[in-house]
Amino acid sequence: MVRRKSIKVSDRAEETIGDDDRISRLPIELIHQIYSLMDTRFCVQSSLLSRRWRNIWKSQPYLNFKIETDPYTFLTIGSKFPNFVHRFLSAREKHAELVTIDFRSNSIKLSLLKEIVTYAISHRTQKLNIEYLSGIPTRRGGVDLSLFKSRYLQEVSLNIDFEFLKTPTLTWDLPALTTLHLERVTFTLCSPGSNSSSSSNSSSKSLELFSTFPNLKTLVLVHCRLWDIHTFYITSSGLKNLTLERILHHSCRFVITAPKLSSFTYNHMAPCSFLANNLDSLETVIFRTIYGTYLEDQPKIVEFMIDTFHQLYNAKFLTLNKDALMFLTRFPELLERRGCPFVRLQSLTLDEKPHPLSVVITDIINYFRGNSSGVMVTIKHNPTSSEQVVIRFS
Repeated sequence: MVRRKSIKVSDRAEETIGDDDRISRLPIELIHQIYSLMDTRFCVQSSLLSRRWRNIWKSQPYLNFKIETDPYTFLTIGSKFPNFVHRFLSAREKHAELVTIDFRSNSIKLSLLKEIVTYAISHRTQKLNIEYLSGIPTRRGGVDLSLFKSRYLQEVSLNIDFEFLKTPTLTWDLPALTTLHLERVTFTLCSPGSNSSSSSNSSSKSLELFSTFPNLKTLVLVHCRLWDIHTFYITSSGLKNLTLERILHHSCRFVITAPKLSSFTYNHMAPCSFLANNLDSLETVIFRTIYGTYLEDQPKIVEFMIDTFHQLYNAKFLTLNKDALMFLTRFPELLERRGCPFVRLQSLTLDEKPHPLSVVITDIINYFRGNSSGVMVTIKHNPTSSEQVVIRFS
């Protein structure tokens, strides 16, 4: 009798817990949304909280793999992390929807990189982010661009420190792509049956990658390397935002053709030949130089800057850093001879207060008001501060 009573009490307790267990009764879509904010490892661990949750992680459409760079956990957790990723992808439901893969790790091998990309493409992933968190260079191999073929990928961000291999017959095919962010990637040309450095034909050392993306709107290239490439083409019929930052190259010529480009950031780039075609929609230009670390007091640098400005003559809003200003003011005869090319300029922003202020401002007024008498100048005392001095030209 006592035993029967205890069973009834137990059954009644389970029934009471079941009535109050609202979390287990949440819609699967909402659980997936909660999982999207969590590390994927925790999603798997949470399957122990409820029988209903036991296999939900297998259909999770938002995957977040992340291992922070931690010197105390790198050898214990970091070394096991790739194995977890492999087992997870193998156990996941084959036909489950996959919207996003966000992979960030301080330990990434080329084989794992290829596995993640192949899995993302085969499962119609829309957003792919792969980030190598460690500052230690790897470059233990390359990825053939033909690996990237998908009608569904819309946003791709790769910070991987590996080579991208481009052959004349193989290329990437991403017709739905709208946003592409590449960081620490090395672009390498590969001729069939030979390596890129063995060819002496300059035409074979020209690289064009983006013209096959009809829906591309935003392109960001940061700390990328152009290995033995003479001409780098950026051609896009729909591109609106372009950022080139700290790209490593050796006497490379950049050719940009983007009729819908409205915003262009040229950030801390080494001197290079620059040609722009059909930038009729250009409005905002951010131009920051690091020429001071390369050449001192050389008229060629100012000539290069003015040549670049002439390519960007349609800009309405221009931002310059202090290094660019100081180079411009060192050779006033060149400014006077070449003249200001900006025909629609409305606003000029100086990243940092130059010294001496009066001399630089006088030169800036004389140069940048050449075609736009109503230009407004904004000077930031400190790039990290909101304090500003605003000067209006009359």
